[in-house]
Amino acid sequence: MSGIIPEGIWVLDEARSRKLTPGSVILWIIRDDGERLIWVCVDTNEAGEISIKSFDGTYGGEPAVVSGSGFVVSLSSPAPRTARVEGEIPDMGPFSETDVVSEDGRQMHVNGKVHTADGTKSWYEEFNWVGPVPTAEENVRGPKAVLS
Repeated sequence: MSGIIPEGIWVLDEARSRKLTPGSVILWIIRDDGERLIWVCVDTNEAGEISIKSFDGTYGGEPAVVSGSGFVVSLSSPAPRTARVEGEIPDMGPFSETDVVSEDGRQMHVNGKVHTADGTKSWYEEFNWVGPVPTAEENVRGPKAVLS
């Protein structure tokens, strides 16, 4: 693992998680080299509505927008295998989240809280790493191998 969060597909363990809004989550860490983090997230709520969010930011860099959400966040890594996200949730308030990856790189535990006019609300999410995503080069070779 060269970055903070292993690249690949992560799936939310809904049974073990306590989200602010129930639903499923698939997270694709496209790049994490320890300096820059790029991800895409697909959220599906209980009604089956899908939302897509994406992020491209640097650890310790300028705040960046989470596309699809309106969040502007700052990203840091205070310890090995740990990412810290801070920002503002529109119409709710300031929030912070700490993401800790297990030593084997197969689980990620997310603890967050947002300070609202009605008090502090918190969430806990547990993600399981499903595996790496094939590179574009592997995707190009894949169909040709099947056809030949």
